[in-house]
Amino acid sequence: MRLFRERGLSSGSITLLVVFGVQAGIGVVLFPYFQAVLGWSGLLSTAAMMPMAVMMMATSGLAPKLAAGIGSRSTMAAGIALAGLGLALMALFVSVEGGYLSILPGLLAMGLGMGLSMTPSTTAITASLPRAKQGVASALNDVTREFGTALGVALLGALLANGYRSAIDDRLHGIPQGTADTARQGVANAVEAAGDAGPRAQDLLHAAQQSFVDGWQQAMWAGAAVMGVLLVYIAFRGPKNTTPAVTDETEATEAFATR
Repeated sequence: MRLFRERGLSSGSITLLVVFGVQAGIGVVLFPYFQAVLGWSGLLSTAAMMPMAVMMMATSGLAPKLAAGIGSRSTMAAGIALAGLGLALMALFVSVEGGYLSILPGLLAMGLGMGLSMTPSTTAITASLPRAKQGVASALNDVTREFGTALGVALLGALLANGYRSAIDDRLHGIPQGTADTARQGVANAVEAAGDAGPRAQDLLHAAQQSFVDGWQQAMWAGAAVMGVLLVYIAFRGPKNTTPAVTDETEATEAFATR
C-alpha cells in the first residue's frame, strides 16, 4: 500500500478506476436506449457505439505526443474534462424524440476524453515504479480497470434503475395492475408488457421510454459529478512527470549510489 504514496501511481490508478467505471456505465445505459427506446437491433446498437470507439482510438495515439508537449497531468485533466462534458451533453440533450442525434455529441466527447486520459494514466502507473516492479504496475493497471468496470455497472446501473422506477410510477394511471407491475421492473419488461395493455399499449410504451430517459439523465449527471471531482483531484494531485526516461534515470542514479 505504501506504493500509493507515489502521485503518479495513485492518480493514474484512480483515473483508470473512474474512467473505466463511467465507460462501463455508459454501456449499461446505451444499449437499452438503442433497443428499447429507439427499437434498434443488437447489431445496429453495437454499430452505434463506433463513433465513441473511433474517437478513443484516435486520441489514444495522440495522447503520448500531447503528454510529451504539455505534460501528463494536463493531458489527463483535458481528457477528464472532455469525458465529463460528454456526460453532461448526453444528460442535457437525450430525448425519446431526438433519437441517436441527441446523444451523438456526447458520445464523441466521451471518446475523445477517454482516449486522452487512459494512455497517460497507464504511463503514470508504470513510470512510478522501477523496472523490477513493472509486474506490480501491470497487475495494478489491470485490477483498477476491472474493479472500475464492476463499480460503474453497479452504481450507474442502480441509479438508472431507481430513476426509471421513480419516474414511471406517476405515469401508470389507468394501466392494469399486473401490467403496471411488470412495467416497473424495467424498460424492456414494459415494452413486452405493452402487448397486454390493450388500448393503453401506446401510452405504456411512451411512459416507459420517457421514464428510461429520466433515469438516464440522473445516471449521467451523477457520472459528470464524479468526473468533476476527479478533475479537481488530478489538477492538484496529478503526476508531476511520468515519462519513462525519468524512471530509467532514477534507476541508474540509485544503481550508481549503491556501488
